[in-house]
Amino acid sequence: MKQRLEGAKHQPVTIDATSGTCTRTPPKIKLTELEDVRREMARVYREARGGMIDASEAGRLAYILSGIGKLIEATEIEKRLVQMERKLLE
Repeated sequence: MKQRLEGAKHQPVTIDATSGTCTRTPPKIKLTELEDVRREMARVYREARGGMIDASEAGRLAYILSGIGKLIEATEIEKRLVQMERKLLE
């Protein structure tokens, strides 16, 4: 069973294991700063409000994004702490 996506000749696709249907692979999203995470969380919220994605899926994504945000925060705090320790030891 072959299924072609319109204009998907050179675009990555994801194949559902149970149904065999192809969907476009979501684009990579930059999530290296807290602002990136905030922007993505707002997009998920708007899609859920607009009925584009299921509310339970939006909740799962928001939970993951919250975790990513916490890790970014902890990493930034750790970097600052290391800088302060270096200055104190000079």
